[in-house]
Amino acid sequence: MRRPRTDEEPVSWKERLEALRYVPALFRLIWRTHRGYTSAMMVLRVMRSVVPVMTFWVGKLILDSVITAKAAHGSLAQVWRYLVLELAIVLTGEILARASSLIESLLGDLFSNAMSVQLMEHAAKLDLAQFEDPEFYDHLERARRQTVGRIALLSLLLSMSQDALTLLTLAGALIAYNPWLLLLLAVAVIPSFLGETHFASLGYSLLFRWTPERRQLDYLRYVGASDKTAKEVQMFGLAPWLTERYRDLSQKFYEENRNLSIRRGVVSALLSILGTVGYYAAYVVILIRAVNGDITIGTLTFLAASFGRGRDVIQSILLSASNVAEQALYLR
Repeated sequence: MRRPRTDEEPVSWKERLEALRYVPALFRLIWRTHRGYTSAMMVLRVMRSVVPVMTFWVGKLILDSVITAKAAHGSLAQVWRYLVLELAIVLTGEILARASSLIESLLGDLFSNAMSVQLMEHAAKLDLAQFEDPEFYDHLERARRQTVGRIALLSLLLSMSQDALTLLTLAGALIAYNPWLLLLLAVAVIPSFLGETHFASLGYSLLFRWTPERRQLDYLRYVGASDKTAKEVQMFGLAPWLTERYRDLSQKFYEENRNLSIRRGVVSALLSILGTVGYYAAYVVILIRAVNGDITIGTLTFLAASFGRGRDVIQSILLSASNVAEQALYLR
């Protein structure tokens, strides 16, 4: 029989993957909230995914056109045309990003309101005895705290999908010139991802374990600094006890969180060094091909930019995948 997980243990990958089964239900709730906004959000993400590789490619054409025109003492008309094209692509990307942000913000407000109403309606149907059950109340408290964050999970999923489409276009360009670049790209990212994933699970376990204490901190802060309780607090001399209790609890949480943050910072710094070495190894490969005359200066710039962006995109995808699994745990 499998041993049950304790609160102090980090969340396993199996638990995270099992929690993903709640994501389709979340998507259906968001879809019912506003189908138009949800559709627009997905379409805008797809359109934004191709902007980076288009920008890099036009930048390559500009450099090659400048070098060709200078060598042949020719006209720069083609250069200006490419420059206008790149400007149009960049401006389009900015407009798409602003539109996407607006749609997601509006949808988030609508969804948060709908979920708050649903939570209130559900709470109204519960027996009073259920509110007196600490375990049940902790579950209800987590649901209340996470009401606003549900739309963030969908946004995270869409960001991951957008990054995946962007990566496909960038990977195609890298493979076409040198397949080894893709391998170096993975080496530059995966160690950092593993470290971030490990500490993300520890962070979730810390917050989960401290749910009762965080609720108590909210209560102490309310009682100690509210006009509704000021009379009783002063009458019975509760202020010193409330303040000291809050100070002790908050200090304990700070110390645990500080220790975890320091460990995370040190490990992340060491792993990022490994990733940087992998990045510059790929850069050396690209430079050697440029020096040997196998690729143009424009292609050198295109590959370097694609590799750098690809590294960021892979890291974003892996971290998003880990965060999606973590956030899905709150849907239970």
